[in-house]
Amino acid sequence: MLSDNPPERHQTRDVELPSPHGRALRLEHSHALLEQARALVPGVTQTWMKRPEMFALGSYPVFVARGAGALVTDVDEQTYVDYICGLGANTLGHNHPRIVAAIKDALEQGILFSLPTALEVDAARDLVDVVPGAQMARFFKTGADATSGAVRLARHITGRDRIVTVGYNGWHDHFMFDTKGVPAFFADYTLRMPLMSPNDESALLSLVESRGSELAMLLLSLPYNRRVSRDYLARLRDLCRDKGVLFVFDEVVTGFRLTIGGAQQLYDLEADFVCLSKGIAAGMPLSAIAGPRHMLEPLAELQVSTTFGGELLSLAACRAAIAVYKSTDYVERIDRLGQRLADGVNRFAFDRGHDLRILGYAPIPLFRFSEDLAKHTRAAEAFVGAMARRGVLLRRDVNFLSGVHTEAQIDFTIEACKSALTELSS
Repeated sequence: MLSDNPPERHQTRDVELPSPHGRALRLEHSHALLEQARALVPGVTQTWMKRPEMFALGSYPVFVARGAGALVTDVDEQTYVDYICGLGANTLGHNHPRIVAAIKDALEQGILFSLPTALEVDAARDLVDVVPGAQMARFFKTGADATSGAVRLARHITGRDRIVTVGYNGWHDHFMFDTKGVPAFFADYTLRMPLMSPNDESALLSLVESRGSELAMLLLSLPYNRRVSRDYLARLRDLCRDKGVLFVFDEVVTGFRLTIGGAQQLYDLEADFVCLSKGIAAGMPLSAIAGPRHMLEPLAELQVSTTFGGELLSLAACRAAIAVYKSTDYVERIDRLGQRLADGVNRFAFDRGHDLRILGYAPIPLFRFSEDLAKHTRAAEAFVGAMARRGVLLRRDVNFLSGVHTEAQIDFTIEACKSALTELSS
C-alpha cells in the first residue's frame, strides 16, 4: 500500500489545498505584467505553450510568482494545485528540498568552467544506470537540442538523409518544416506521420516498408491520447532494423514519468538510442542522448556542441532527481494518483452525459472534449478558466502528475471538475 505522504513533502506555507477563488479571479497584476511583456518580449513569453492564449485569457492567471510542492501562487496572490508542472519538467514538484540542496551545493563550486568537470562523468554514469541499454550519454540543454543531435547522429551512422518523425520533436527546421521562416526544401527530408489512432499504425509501417532504404531514422514520441500496444511497437522496431533505419524514442516527455527507464522499460523494448529532457533534472535545463556505446561513440566525430551542456547546477539536479526516483515510490505514486484522477472525472462525466474524458497514460492525463479540434478548444478553454476559479491549473489538453501531489489534492481536483462541468452545462 502506497503512502499518501510524498517523499520530503513540501507545500506552500504547509497549506495542502487552495481556497476556491470565487466567481472571478483577481487578475490586476497579471494583466499589468502582460501589457509590459507585450512591449518587451515577442510572443509575451519564451515558450509557445505558455502564451496566455493557450489557456483562457481573461479568466486565467498569466504570471506565476512562486511555487512549492504541487502548489503555485500567481502574482495576484491566488494559489492553485498545479497540473502543468513546468510543461512536464517539474516531476518532483516545485522547490523540492533535495533538488534545491543539490543546486546550492554545486553553486558553491561554481556554475561553468573552462574544462570538463567530474560532475559530467558522474551524471552520465547515473543516467546510463537507469536508461535501458544505455552505456554512454551526451548532455545538452533542451529537448530540441537532443532530438536535433539525434538527427545528425542518425544521418552520420546510416549515410542517409531522410527521417520520419512521429509526434512533436522540437522547434528546429527539420521538425517544423511547414512553419514560417523555414526553407521549403526541408520538407523533402522529413516525413511526418501521425499515430493518434489505430488507423495510423498501418500507414507508418507501410512507409517504412516502402521507403526504408532512404531513411536514416524513425524518431518516435508516443501519442498521449492512447496506449500503443507493445506488439505494434515491436513490429515497427523490427521493421526499422530490417531496413537499416534507426529506431529512436523521443522520451523528452515520457522519460522518468511512465517508468524511471521511460517507454523502453514500460514496453520492455529497447530503441537504438533515446532522447531525454524535462524530468531528467526535475525542472532544471538539461537534456541528453543516451544509448549503447556503438551508437553513441560516433557523436565524437560530429560538430555537435554546446557551451552550457556541462553547466554544474543542472547536472547536480540530474543526479539528485535520479536518486529520488530510485529511492522512493515516485513512479508508482504518479501512476496511482493519475488513475485516481481519471477514474473520478470519467465516472462523473459519463454518468452525467458530459463529453469530457481523461485519456492516455495515468501520469500524463490528457483532457479531451471532442475529436473535433475546434469544438474541443472551445470547450476546453471555458473549462480551464472554470477550474482556475476553483483553484486548479490545467492545460487544455496534456497535463502531468508530480511526485508530490497528494490524494487530497486529487480529490479536490475531481470535485472541482464536477463543479465546473455542472456549471458549464447549465
